[in-house]
Amino acid sequence: MSESHSNSSQQNDEEPEAPPLLITDEPQNVADRIEEISPVDGAAVMGNLSVHQAADVAEILDPETAGRILSRMEPAMAASVINDMPTPEASMILAAIDPDDRVDILEHVPEPRHSELMREFTAHDADEVRQLEQYPPDTAGGIMTTQVTSLPEHLTAEEAIAELRRLNEELDQMFYVYVVDRRNHLVGVLSMRDLILSRPERRLYQIMRPNVTSVPATLDQEKVAQVMQRNKYLAMPVVDARNRLLGLITLDDVVDVITEEATEDVQKMFGAGAEERLLSPWHFSFRKRVLWLQVNLGTAFLAATVMMLFDNVIAALPVLAAYQSVVSGMGGNAGAQTLAVAIRGMALGETAPGLLYRVLKRELIVGTLTGIAVGLTTWACASMHIFGILTYGKYSPWVVGMVAFLALLLNHINAGVTGVFIPFLMKRLGFDPAQSATIFATTFTDCGGFFLTLWLAKIILHIP
Repeated sequence: MSESHSNSSQQNDEEPEAPPLLITDEPQNVADRIEEISPVDGAAVMGNLSVHQAADVAEILDPETAGRILSRMEPAMAASVINDMPTPEASMILAAIDPDDRVDILEHVPEPRHSELMREFTAHDADEVRQLEQYPPDTAGGIMTTQVTSLPEHLTAEEAIAELRRLNEELDQMFYVYVVDRRNHLVGVLSMRDLILSRPERRLYQIMRPNVTSVPATLDQEKVAQVMQRNKYLAMPVVDARNRLLGLITLDDVVDVITEEATEDVQKMFGAGAEERLLSPWHFSFRKRVLWLQVNLGTAFLAATVMMLFDNVIAALPVLAAYQSVVSGMGGNAGAQTLAVAIRGMALGETAPGLLYRVLKRELIVGTLTGIAVGLTTWACASMHIFGILTYGKYSPWVVGMVAFLALLLNHINAGVTGVFIPFLMKRLGFDPAQSATIFATTFTDCGGFFLTLWLAKIILHIP
């Protein structure tokens, strides 16, 4: 009987599986079904609709529900939906969205549509947008929300508890309670335990903890994420140059930043723009890619020039063309591994003084050992003439294999050293290591692989 009751209760607790939504459904049907699922799933459904269909559905939904769904969509896509809606309805939905998410969406709304929407906001909502828009989107001020719980320092514990009960009905979530003075300077943070156990007549400045970790509004968002990760905070207050409390950065904002920075670095490493998305306009993608492709072309010509310097060596022993490709390719792979570790370390803030020397020493050892490992394998393959299609002419496969071995060894060392040194150098010069280091590191390993193979062959095989 107990087992039957357990199974029955489990079935009652489980949410019934919703039938799939079709993009061909009427907007009213889609809206009715979206109201029954989570905002995340609703955002996924809206993302599969055309902009016009999504705008129709959002217009049918109540503003609160539509706001929760649009805030979980890509800001550019949400902005397209907002842009396709009548101004009054669009402004009501935006007003229901948290201030930081609202500004992210408005950033992608063109003028004069942006101004039209701003005129529909209440004075309070419009002021919030203007305050957040004054900060670049990749700074602490750009990702913060102005919905922060703060209390004046002169309140008594009894008054503070009553005020928190009132605020709890207005705010979605309350991470920390901060204490401010009469000029809104951040002076402390409250412990709920201390507040509840304190005598009712005690003032907050007597109860609060004065040492509060905060971040300036101008701090880069990536550094904000590092501070919050290091200190395991759920939220972080944001202040201006005079230490006045401006807003709050929450954990979900930091998760978004980490995801955004990671995906941007991946795109940059391959020469794509950090802001580029799958549905970005073709002209935007072209502008973001063409410059680095031109730089890549220049480095490719440099590698070709190295080969031209040794055209007589290749003519004397054409098999070297195959081996130089192996050496440069393996060097590129080793360099990419080193680059990935170096750039990740920089992203996590691992740039302490003296770190470069230690990492270079480590990569010198790793490069030597990996170069020996792959070099010996190549030497064995060449000596046993495993690749029967390769012809060595009058030269011994054993000696040609030794050339490949030495070239691989030296190019792996080259890959390890340049894979660390170049990102640090690019960062020191003010460039983004994720975007610029890959191109130059690849140039070093390609040119190094071609030069070392052909130069060593010329010396060891006595090719005139």
